[in-house]
Amino acid sequence: MKKARVLFTPSQKEVEGEIGRTILDLARKAGVYIDSQCNGKGKCGKCRVRVLEGDVSLFVQEEAQFVKGFEQEAGYRLACMTRVRGDAIVLVPGENVLTSVASRKMFSKRTKTINPAVKCYHIDIDVLGKDHSEYVNDIIKLLRMQYGLLNITIDPGILEDLNKEPIKSKGTIGVFVWMDKEIVAIHPEKITASLGVALDIGTTTVALYLCDLVKGEVIASGSFTNPQVLFGPDIMSRISYSVEHPCEGVKRMQKELMNSINALILNLVSGQGYSPEDIVDMTVVGNTVMHHIFLGIAPDNLGLWPFEPLVKGPVNVKSHKLGLSINPYSYVHMLPVEAGFVGSDNVGVLISEEPYVKDELSLIIDVGTNGEVVLGNRDQLFSCSCATGPALEGAQISCGMRAAPGAIEKIRIDPDNFEVNYKVIGRKGWANNLPAGTLKPSGICGSGIIDMVAQLFKARLINTNGAFSNKTNTPRIRKGKTGVAEYVVAWKKETSTQDDIVFTQKDVRQVQLAKAALHGGCRVLMSRLNIDTLRGLTIAGAFGMHIDKESALTLGLFPQCEPGNIVMVGNAAGHGAYLALVDRSKRDEADRVARMVTHIELAMEEGFQGEFMKALAIPIH
Repeated sequence: MKKARVLFTPSQKEVEGEIGRTILDLARKAGVYIDSQCNGKGKCGKCRVRVLEGDVSLFVQEEAQFVKGFEQEAGYRLACMTRVRGDAIVLVPGENVLTSVASRKMFSKRTKTINPAVKCYHIDIDVLGKDHSEYVNDIIKLLRMQYGLLNITIDPGILEDLNKEPIKSKGTIGVFVWMDKEIVAIHPEKITASLGVALDIGTTTVALYLCDLVKGEVIASGSFTNPQVLFGPDIMSRISYSVEHPCEGVKRMQKELMNSINALILNLVSGQGYSPEDIVDMTVVGNTVMHHIFLGIAPDNLGLWPFEPLVKGPVNVKSHKLGLSINPYSYVHMLPVEAGFVGSDNVGVLISEEPYVKDELSLIIDVGTNGEVVLGNRDQLFSCSCATGPALEGAQISCGMRAAPGAIEKIRIDPDNFEVNYKVIGRKGWANNLPAGTLKPSGICGSGIIDMVAQLFKARLINTNGAFSNKTNTPRIRKGKTGVAEYVVAWKKETSTQDDIVFTQKDVRQVQLAKAALHGGCRVLMSRLNIDTLRGLTIAGAFGMHIDKESALTLGLFPQCEPGNIVMVGNAAGHGAYLALVDRSKRDEADRVARMVTHIELAMEEGFQGEFMKALAIPIH
């Protein structure tokens, strides 16, 4: 089959592929990340690129609603609809390139017990002149005599390494033992750091915490956009990709994820003066689909009733089997999942917040692309998964973006003249009070989206059904290019994209659908315990840390509650992974708690559809 070469700019990445493949396919092959929320079906319009030169397929009707006449003349196309017929040069506009680093997923440090699964034991041993089998036996003997560790085994890979490169030093060595059972690393000559990683795999964002296992401290952290968004914005699209590409699909998604994890690990440890091989333990949480893909298990089963995970209990797997670039003989511990789409991330939230030790009822909402809700106390716990989708995190919104410099994060609309003021991540102060030349906005992130709908309602620019008013006299409300009503948040002269930043009628609907799913899930769980009002609630998730409580209550994101009784706890799922890393007893606790929870499948609940429909209103009646 004939092949063509495509050069992507500005990244200057070049790829060779078969003639007839789409630009989106070749971009994925080249590692050029182009947003495609509909997974290449020509329905979202997010994958616009500009063909600078070369031979490509003719313009098709599916592109017409997203690429207008003058743009067609300039060479703009949808990457998913355009096939290469020869060599080409393709420009990927900056607004369509996925951000590689997201920086807002941190949890608060709290009191904890330090009892890690992997501990370093210092041993003085004269190994000179002995073969490796003898000094390994000596190490095991000294572990028993000096530290009381019985029946210790050693990973065969370490024996192979020692056979190739025997320890040539005298004196103190560091022996790393997992769960008092198995030697997973031997560091001769110098005692290196004892490091671990807590990992939270979100559908949209992955957060990683590098920890000192001796002190129990987070010494560095980072996050990145989950590269699996290449294959779809939500868990159902990831399942579809796996189903449509048997065997290859899950391997591709797993590899993309591992490459990004390894890159962030290298970045974090290098900044602290360490090596990736100094990482001797890892704990992982994620929703059930992310859990399966991380392990290389096809999530196809989760797309079919009764949505049963193939693996539910805790999993310990060697890092080298997953393609992780940490100490190859260390174990990666995945916390257990509950059921359906409620995964180990929710278990992480539970062991972080511990509602199961309290008498009073706790409602905990983890806001994200796959929203999860828990209600209960020491007597009983109920959970459910809400298909909120990625709209609340900036996806599927016309000018939405992830939380990054340039994102509008807070919005206020004057109810008298309908003029707007906003705050932008990366600059201090409100827009109306800033001098020229400061950082310009490029889109609206999740917290700004919540503010946007609440402020539109408070200013009477939309009604309780979410429809724009046609009785207001302001240039900020107009009909957009597609004939749909929209509100202009920032004129193009104010923006970095040189396009108006708008919020459309369709955007309002996307937010209504997302918040109705979350609110409806809360109501179903509340009905199980016959309660109608809440004394307080806990909002988990990094996104939840940045939303305005009043705006969320106006919108009806969750059931009504006194703002002072709403507690924002940040990334509780990541905090749970961290606790399980520095205190191994939390792993047993997680396993026990996961089996305590009664999972409610909303799709099968009679009352959910009614609650969902009621929750579409702003505010909820």
